[in-house]
Amino acid sequence: MKNMTTSEFSRVRTGYERALALYEAGRFKPAITALKRPIRTLEYGGEKTFFLAKCYRLLAACHQALDAAGLAAHYEREAGKIEIQIKSDPEDR
Repeated sequence: MKNMTTSEFSRVRTGYERALALYEAGRFKPAITALKRPIRTLEYGGEKTFFLAKCYRLLAACHQALDAAGLAAHYEREAGKIEIQIKSDPEDR
């Protein structure tokens, strides 16, 4: 698994925090857009972390708020898969 630098992870975390603020303000579509970079960065880097699962859960919440239950369920499942994978593989922690 590729290790992220502190600055890379800082950018990912900033994107997540921005998305969370947009979600809390009821701006669900902009929140989805703001999550694209953190998710893409984590997926591309091969990172399967609880933070990626957290991003997926926020994405699911945004889609649920937009009445897109199918997409919300999809991202909840993806988050669950990551959490199970990490719990079963101690090297990925």
